Amino acid sequence: MLAYLERNQGGATWLVAVSSAQEASSIILRTGRPAIAMGGFTGSDPAMTVAKLQQYVKDGELRFILLGGRMGPGGGDTAVTAWVQKNATPVDATAYGGTAAARPAPGCTSSAEQGRRR
Repeated sequence: MLAYLERNQGGATWLVAVSSAQEASSIILRTGRPAIAMGGFTGSDPAMTVAKLQQYVKDGELRFILLGGRMGPGGGDTAVTAWVQKNATPVDATAYGGTAAARPAPGCTSSAEQGRRR
């Protein structure tokens, strides 16, 4: 999945937003690119807000959000999770050779998704 994110990052500042700093640090170490820890260190802090996430997307700073880990009920900000689930389009796992779906930030699509929509 990381290779897919790197190929499709475009001009975005952040490679991906993930639930915790533990997940983000792994991605940063493997790719050398910045990642957002939406739920703080453990994934249970409400470090990301819907407004902040919307601004990153609007400004073109973020294209992909990976839901999972401890975000959502019992951890992190459920409003952020709900907004992503409502507004983002999942990337088909076959596009990156995996089984989970990364969600592009709303309004952002990869070249693979654009091909499916035509």
